[in-house]
Amino acid sequence: MLDTIKRIIKEVESAKDLAEGLNIIVGQISSTMSVGVCSVYLKQPDTDNFVLMATMGLNQEAVGRACLAVDEGLVSLIARRAEPINLSNAIDHPNYRFLPGTGEESYRSFLGVPIIHYRKVVGVLVVQGEEPRNFTEDEVAFLMTAAAQLAEVITYSEVSDSIREVRKGKRSRSFSIRGIAGSTG
Repeated sequence: MLDTIKRIIKEVESAKDLAEGLNIIVGQISSTMSVGVCSVYLKQPDTDNFVLMATMGLNQEAVGRACLAVDEGLVSLIARRAEPINLSNAIDHPNYRFLPGTGEESYRSFLGVPIIHYRKVVGVLVVQGEEPRNFTEDEVAFLMTAAAQLAEVITYSEVSDSIREVRKGKRSRSFSIRGIAGSTG
């Protein structure tokens, strides 16, 4: 499992931007886990809504358009709880919300895990399969580990994009990057 995660992250590090990195992640995870769908939903800082930012298996035209409000759907429930949800038949769950245009109606099994950076949920990583089944503990652990690595990639990309915008004159020369102390002194 760790070797697979290392390989995926190494590929992501060579991506030219966040979108390419997310596409590598969803492609590699869907292949590794042998699932029909792998998707990344990221929390939008201005609205707190979750937007589909990358997918392997769902309609590509829904990327950047499919959106869940902070209080709707399984994705938002995962974010609020900051814990995984593993369902054999997602449609039966009271929080299930079908997103028109995604093509997800034929998928039953669902595993979603929060993408957490410094105790703050920044997104949700989801895999789905056509056949109803619960994902194994090893699959949950794999996806949680991938999400932890993905959190670092997302944060690094946001900082890198801000620096590029300053260099190109698209942003003022002053902006702040919050960090945490590594040691006292």
